[in-house]
Amino acid sequence: MIFWGRGQSRSRGQALAGQRVDGKCPPTLFVALALLAGCGPHPIDIIVRADSGDPCAALSASECATDTQDGCSLQPNPTGCHANDPGCGAGSCTSGDPFVRRSGEALFLHGEPFSFAGTVSWGLAWNDNGCEIAGYASLADALGPSFDELATMRVSVLRVWAFQSYAGASGADYSHFDRLVDAARTAGVRLLPVLENMHADCTSGGARDDAWFTSGYKSPYGNYALSYRDYVAGLVAHFRDEPTILGWELMHEASAQQFSALDAFVDDMTSLVRRTDPNHLLAVGLNDGDAPATSTDGAPSNYFKLQNRSAVDLIDIQDFNNPDEPLPAQSALCRSIAHALGKVAFVGAAGIKATDSSAAALKIRATQIENKLNAARAAGFRGFLVYDYAPNWTNAAYEFDARAEEPLAGSKGVLARHAAY
Repeated sequence: MIFWGRGQSRSRGQALAGQRVDGKCPPTLFVALALLAGCGPHPIDIIVRADSGDPCAALSASECATDTQDGCSLQPNPTGCHANDPGCGAGSCTSGDPFVRRSGEALFLHGEPFSFAGTVSWGLAWNDNGCEIAGYASLADALGPSFDELATMRVSVLRVWAFQSYAGASGADYSHFDRLVDAARTAGVRLLPVLENMHADCTSGGARDDAWFTSGYKSPYGNYALSYRDYVAGLVAHFRDEPTILGWELMHEASAQQFSALDAFVDDMTSLVRRTDPNHLLAVGLNDGDAPATSTDGAPSNYFKLQNRSAVDLIDIQDFNNPDEPLPAQSALCRSIAHALGKVAFVGAAGIKATDSSAAALKIRATQIENKLNAARAAGFRGFLVYDYAPNWTNAAYEFDARAEEPLAGSKGVLARHAAY
């Protein structure tokens, strides 16, 4: 059995000394790990803990950030920290390797198995052009209550849009991402930023095509100041030492007609990201074989060949079809390819449309999502992200939030129950 959750045992008032993972750990060694809620506002600089034997544990956030003697780093708080709880502050000052690492088909954090349940949000990074959180006037207004809701759900990973449209007119204004990282660190949430969209939503320049994958990504496109390549290099370098980042995903649902065009793009960009940032996990972010360039047919298939790079750690498999089928055949096929490659498979977006906004309709959707989550866990997926966290949504579709009648959310909802495995 594969257990889900933060992947480390932490009691409030303690910090874990970490260690680097050198060997493989088979899935049968996964153990259930207890998780405790509580923590506090990121503006608080003091980190209060009982003595754990970790020399970093007594440091404030500012002291932790400048430590050069003990290998301290400011890491995400235990999952479930709320902004109004004075028990913890900007993060957890801890020694040891602060990053989530892959060994074969397993993930580890501080030497312990790590797996995750969480969600996706296209608006939480706030690009000021319509891709934002409804009902809030600004990013600053949205972050606190949104991450409090995510903390209550015990979300451990949040997949976010991080396109150039979120980085100001220059393409190098990372202030929105900095604020997002600060809020996520406080809440105990790790982020998986997606660096571009195959589609026109929340980005610029229209849908990507073979010409874009061949050379267009190397020049500014749409209304962007930077090429995709230069934008990614800058953003990845900015956060290369930030433990709140789980990893990077090059694209959302990348596809093409010509395999050679997409293959060259993937080769170039995975090499660039790995050279710039050796610390974080990396996913390509393909569609699930719905185009000639990404086809899962053949042996080896194009899908296999695109993912078969040493720099690639994670394979994002998405499920927007067959709401009553816990593990659709195409998802199972992509999972088998990930297994053949020895890579970590995760469900990067499981989306089911609600038929309406009634409590009965939301309950049906939550049951369908939970069935998919259980099937994914049984099939060896290391993570499961529900699409799409959108506070204050008005038209019933894929969106969910923490309204009282939503069984996906809340302290006893689907996500919270499965985060506690």
